[in-house]
Amino acid sequence: MPHSDNSYDPCKPDCYMEHLAAVNKKMPVVAVEGIYNEFGVLLVPKDANIERRVLDFLVGHKMQKNLDCTIGIKGCLTNNALLRQFKEFLSKYPDLTQIHRTNNFDVTLKHLCTVQQVPRILLQKLTILREQLPDIFEQTLFSSWLGSMIAIEMELPPNQVQNVFNTGLFHDLGLLHIDPEVVNKEGSYSEDEWLAIKHHMIISKAIVAEVTACDEEVLRGIMEHHERCDGTGYPHELLKSKLSYCGQIIGLADILFHIRTRQLSRLGRNMADIVPYLQINSNTFMFESYQAIHNIIYRSYLRVTDLINRKDFSTLPQRLIAQRIKLKKLYKDLHLFTEKLSSCPHGKHSKSFINSSNHIFRTFNRSGLSSPEIMLWLQKMSEEDFDSSHLELQEVDTMQYELLWMIKRASRLLPELISDEVRLSENDRSLITRMADQLRQDLNDAWESYD
Repeated sequence: MPHSDNSYDPCKPDCYMEHLAAVNKKMPVVAVEGIYNEFGVLLVPKDANIERRVLDFLVGHKMQKNLDCTIGIKGCLTNNALLRQFKEFLSKYPDLTQIHRTNNFDVTLKHLCTVQQVPRILLQKLTILREQLPDIFEQTLFSSWLGSMIAIEMELPPNQVQNVFNTGLFHDLGLLHIDPEVVNKEGSYSEDEWLAIKHHMIISKAIVAEVTACDEEVLRGIMEHHERCDGTGYPHELLKSKLSYCGQIIGLADILFHIRTRQLSRLGRNMADIVPYLQINSNTFMFESYQAIHNIIYRSYLRVTDLINRKDFSTLPQRLIAQRIKLKKLYKDLHLFTEKLSSCPHGKHSKSFINSSNHIFRTFNRSGLSSPEIMLWLQKMSEEDFDSSHLELQEVDTMQYELLWMIKRASRLLPELISDEVRLSENDRSLITRMADQLRQDLNDAWESYD
């Protein structure tokens, strides 16, 4: 919750003001009303420009009002300017533009952007997000846009569609109150950094709750957008029965943003190539949302990108066979580990891990990747099969990658599981630790094919 020193983040209380000061170089920061300290002394008059040194001074003092309420940015986003940001973002991606047009979403997006006046403080934070964390801002636009489209496809009522849209807009504002070096870090987080990142939903919820009479469903969606139906999410490792549409739709849209703008962009692919991900992960989020995005993509007439050429085709079956062998080894590791874990007294983290593992087992079998026939098919593949089979091989490759990613996501529970399940005997703890180490080792080995 907000602190008296105008900060939301316990680790670095001035990080939001650092963002604001950086924006100040391009866009003047002004006092939208007189700024008074806790004793009623006027420190900055209304409409005065606020320089960096003044910001630094204000941060060190207690005020009658939160600084967010008394400071504004010249050139701050408006509702209509936000609509223009959506259109500018979509224009960068031909496939997203095609989805937007074929689903006749232009009028709906305009309505969602303008029907409710977004509070000035939230528009200000979105402006700072755009200037200081542009990738997060684009993710915000994508998730609001696609999330609300999914909600309409699911035939949710108009107020819920608006709530999904608002959840998408505000769900990551808390990242402005996390150390920018942590937010922008590439690679693994330290324990303290990961703890800070896991606080951003709480901060986002506090920001929105403080400044607007937003629907409670939006606040809940903000808190739940990193939860997963199989219990592997955070902060509370909730299962499907405890989750709402808002958070799950935006959580799915967030994941699709990362796949589209990172993994697919590097390979020149488009949203049609996301379908194998949807097939493998159909129970990670609510199934209705997967059906909705699948319908949206199908209706958009996008074509799967053909990435395999004849020159590389001869080596692909062998690579897929090698990767399938590694997946089978991981499957065995995971099965033995969950069997042992189930036989011991266990707590919340273990239950989440077991639920997630059972979901992986079902997915592996349902996808057909466990079928002996696939191995025989791959072994018999020759260059003459290129025209008839290369797109199928591409889909198998994508599905194996996504299954591996599911195992990697579940493995994130292992450190807390081992450290927190205190009811284990010493012998059981030692055995489970060794089994977990083996699982992580085999997982790292399997990932080497994609590094």
